[in-house]
Amino acid sequence: MKRYGPVIQPNAPSVAGFVPLAQILQAQSPEKLAAARARAATFDRAVLIDKFRAAFAGGKRVVAFVLADELSKRGLPPCFRHHHLSATTYSTNQEFDLMAFDLRWLRREYPDHVRAVKFKRCRALFVGSESGFHREAEFAFYGGVRAAWKLVKSFCLTEEQQLDCFWLRSAPIAKRLETAHAMRDKVFKALQGDLQATRRTKTFTDDDAKAALLRRHRLWVCRGHTTGGPSEIAKKYKQLTGEEISRQIVSRQLCLVDEVLRKSRSNRDEN
Repeated sequence: MKRYGPVIQPNAPSVAGFVPLAQILQAQSPEKLAAARARAATFDRAVLIDKFRAAFAGGKRVVAFVLADELSKRGLPPCFRHHHLSATTYSTNQEFDLMAFDLRWLRREYPDHVRAVKFKRCRALFVGSESGFHREAEFAFYGGVRAAWKLVKSFCLTEEQQLDCFWLRSAPIAKRLETAHAMRDKVFKALQGDLQATRRTKTFTDDDAKAALLRRHRLWVCRGHTTGGPSEIAKKYKQLTGEEISRQIVSRQLCLVDEVLRKSRSNRDEN
């Protein structure tokens, strides 16, 4: 396994305390990294997500990097890896890592995007060697001076790609998702209230109600992370949960969700 080469940018500004991932990864032996990747591959999906969140929050950058790569292999985009109440402010090192995780997802999921990238240097982020990726990621980040929206523009990212990402978002996409995240708990409570009032039968038990609540709320979340219709929402749902769902069920369930939310708004307006 090749080591990650250092990147030298003597003229680039840098926020105090910034340390690029390549520098930390280079300090690890190839054998140790290989063992960490093998161990990550043995975790089930839920455990993997929990371990990633703990590693990222705890500043264990190498562990978080390895786990993020494994999550990408499992098909889970960065937008679904963090708790929705995660902090909205991060250190420079965390921002760099979040950018790298986004880029490594895009590199795996959208390899053909390299054709849309205008700047030659940026193309190494989507194809090529590991050392090239880390070199250009550090150059793009520019020591923490460049804003996310500027990088989105440089990388020519589509709305759909930005909705997959956690950090690489333009201002309009970031605002859209922040608004949706602020509503998540209210939507959950509205759906929960509706299902609590639904009569239980032999074919619709408490367990069925709990399953319906989670599915409807997750579908609502997934709809906010795509610009497409039921087929795209079904794809996002599989990414989020690992479960297949038909476009017909997506349409039917979201109609029920929208009806519940309309009633909830109407009741609030009346009060």
